[in-house]
Amino acid sequence: PISGEDHSIYMYFPSDYGGGSQRLFRKVRDRSSYFSKESNIRKEGSFIYEEFLATDGSDVKVYTVGPDYAHAEARKSPALDGRVERDDHGKEKRYPVILTAKEKLIARTVSLAFKQTVCGLIC
Repeated sequence: PISGEDHSIYMYFPSDYGGGSQRLFRKVRDRSSYFSKESNIRKEGSFIYEEFLATDGSDVKVYTVGPDYAHAEARKSPALDGRVERDDHGKEKRYPVILTAKEKLIARTVSLAFKQTVCGLIC
């Protein structure tokens, strides 16, 4: 969806990955998504489409504070099984990630391009 407030994100899987889609939504207790056999791409509304990239099962979130600082964390991808991993305090488990010089430059470029002091990216 175009709106950052709309968390009804669909991840469409290519047929060589078995097809279907993962329906993401704002976290509710220990869930953040569910799998659907439906592969038809939505035609009503405004959406941004990106090429599907297979990962090792984690997402990396990068946060910028101004163009000169970036912090990154990895978490279990909601595309796996839709379950959120939580620690003993109920917080989502995240793991620190060291960004390469190129990744820091990308974060800087996004921060400057969108003129955002605080900016979050999911990679």
